[in-house]
Amino acid sequence: MKQTEKLEKTLNWLMGISIALLGISSTVLSISGLSGFALPDWLMRVLGIVSLLSLPVLVYSAVKKALTSREAAKQPVKTAATNGVKKPKKKKKKK
Repeated sequence: MKQTEKLEKTLNWLMGISIALLGISSTVLSISGLSGFALPDWLMRVLGIVSLLSLPVLVYSAVKKALTSREAAKQPVKTAATNGVKKPKKKKKKK
């Protein structure tokens, strides 16, 4: 497995986990707020801390993923037709 594939897999995993944690915590907090059901103070604090910790992870993984995809786009694509084939040199015209 290449290094970039391993990094991409890790970044996808981090993004998925952080999005899931943000979704769960925001859903619980919004449902309790809309329904008028009062959550215990400790639960609200835990959900807030989970949200605050998962936001930087999401931002880091999104930025890192964008930068690595930009670097990968700059590299030339190797195909079967061009792999290992050298371009012919241009001939100089004599005056």
